Amino acid sequence: MADECTETADSDSDLLSRLETQLTKQMKMCLSTRDHHKALGDVAGMNRFERLALNVTKDLDVVRVAKRTGRAPPKFHYETKEFSIVKSFTELTDNELELLIVRGINYRSNNPKDIDTYVKFEFPFPQDAPHSSWTSTVKDTNNPEYNQTFIVPIQRSSRQCQRVFKRHGIKFEVYSKGGLFRSDSLLGSVNLKLQPLETVCELHDSFELMDGRRKTGGKLEVRLRLRSPIVTQQVEQIQEKWLIVDQ
Repeated sequence: MADECTETADSDSDLLSRLETQLTKQMKMCLSTRDHHKALGDVAGMNRFERLALNVTKDLDVVRVAKRTGRAPPKFHYETKEFSIVKSFTELTDNELELLIVRGINYRSNNPKDIDTYVKFEFPFPQDAPHSSWTSTVKDTNNPEYNQTFIVPIQRSSRQCQRVFKRHGIKFEVYSKGGLFRSDSLLGSVNLKLQPLETVCELHDSFELMDGRRKTGGKLEVRLRLRSPIVTQQVEQIQEKWLIVDQ
């Protein structure tokens, strides 16, 4: 009989811990989404998740009191909740494009452990003075980790800038550093179309290095982020299995 009581107490404690973990996860989701809507200026969305957070707080208090005092777990059930979340990188302004050059992957080289590389890019806006820059040089590897971020100024209300996103791309060029009597040599280039950013606020992928239509060997991983897409909002539909304590 004593063994049965101990097993019941242990199972109750385990269940209460699992309930607490799930409710804590729900609380973090509510608060982060509330703050996201606040940053967007969406007061209705902010208030909706604030109310949801208050309900989760009450459930969490019930579970923690039961855990602290050794009471039996409360009754509970799950519901499927659907949320519409506007995706946005609110740390960026409307007129910033964040460009991260992540890494090079398996560049073709006769001496893979003795190659020094860097990446140049050009963003075709403004038309008369395109924005360009380059990474630091990474030495002695054909799998370089650049991890360098650039903030590119844009003017999303400008028709010229909107046409750039619709029709053009960012050009990346990967160079091998030359020596004292050798100039830098082009390993390959990537022309990344910007059109997807009309409807999504992030592009993240690796792209083949090219010489015209010919693959030169290796890839370049890059990530582009906007505060919000150029043309329409990016709305994600999320389903969550939601724990509710019966009170």
